[in-house]
Amino acid sequence: MNKIIVTSEQVVFFEEESEIITVVGSSLAVTLYDRVKEIGGLLHFLEPKWNGIGVKSCRYGDIGTEELIEKFLKSGSKKEDIVANIVGGAIIGEYSDDLPIGLKNVKSAKDTLGKFGIAIDTVDVGKELGRFLSFNSKSGILNIRKR
Repeated sequence: MNKIIVTSEQVVFFEEESEIITVVGSSLAVTLYDRVKEIGGLLHFLEPKWNGIGVKSCRYGDIGTEELIEKFLKSGSKKEDIVANIVGGAIIGEYSDDLPIGLKNVKSAKDTLGKFGIAIDTVDVGKELGRFLSFNSKSGILNIRKR
């Protein structure tokens, strides 16, 4: 089985079995799994929304989540067969806005998944905890260790 380490601002999608590994703090990991086709993917993003300035990239949750969903749909997945997991969004340091960046990231992912009608299975977010996660693209099994 392939082992893939994903860093921030990356989207990966696999039709063959792979173990996808990443570490998140206030950043967020979104995994998608097609229960029928047994394929999976992961996005690791840093900021909730692209503001239209600069490069449109997977650094932003709205852009990256949509890109990951599109990879599944282009492979023939049906929305109703896809399930998502959301991990990360830790509250780290002080913040002056209404919400810390970690929780804004969570909201962004939930909003985009909702726009596409993708069901959410696991949500492991918040608190002052970093998380190490391992996701099997063939089985959809997600393992999370908090640090």
